[in-house]
Amino acid sequence: MARGGPLRHNGRDMPDVDVWVVKLDVASDWLPPTSAEAERAARLVSAPLRQRYLRSHAALRSILRSYTGAPLDFAPAEYGKPYLPAVPELKFNLSHSHEMALVAVAYGVEVGVDVEWLRPLEECLGIAERFFPPADAAALAELPRGAREGEFFRRWTRIEAKLKARGIGLYGADTELDGEWSVLPIEVGPAYTASVAVNCTGMTARDREFR
Repeated sequence: MARGGPLRHNGRDMPDVDVWVVKLDVASDWLPPTSAEAERAARLVSAPLRQRYLRSHAALRSILRSYTGAPLDFAPAEYGKPYLPAVPELKFNLSHSHEMALVAVAYGVEVGVDVEWLRPLEECLGIAERFFPPADAAALAELPRGAREGEFFRRWTRIEAKLKARGIGLYGADTELDGEWSVLPIEVGPAYTASVAVNCTGMTARDREFR
């Protein structure tokens, strides 16, 4: 189960972020799905995908419940990023890939997190040229072919975490985001790469394990 603590926000330039590591294929006392989660999961093409989707969202609700007693009634922001109208100062973000999910939680500052399962991706350079900011795509192109896939996923998580912190997803994937950023890697094992981001300086991040 999740055991959250009181997050501190020491002013705009020093946010504390908790990043919860959730192993989706490990047996646990998962919360039952909401009707909306069950409906979305039913559209997925395989039983493992449906199970991991439901477990990642069950973990999100369990984790958020450890920080607040307010109703967990989610609402979408402009580009679809969910928030809690009953406690809007509690910010969060969810990412899941293969057997792993991450939940980032912050107070008073928008946060984004992304995790990617490392896998063969021969077309990584073409994807980077389409979706990465130009500087990132150029840096990837300069690497030897055998080194590109791992670096692609590392850069992808950094870019995606920033976009998710802004709440814009792939709408802004090929542009350089303005402002000052804190982006930190999250260690989740050799088969994955992950990053967490906030749109200000001085972030401190704590790794937490969901049980």
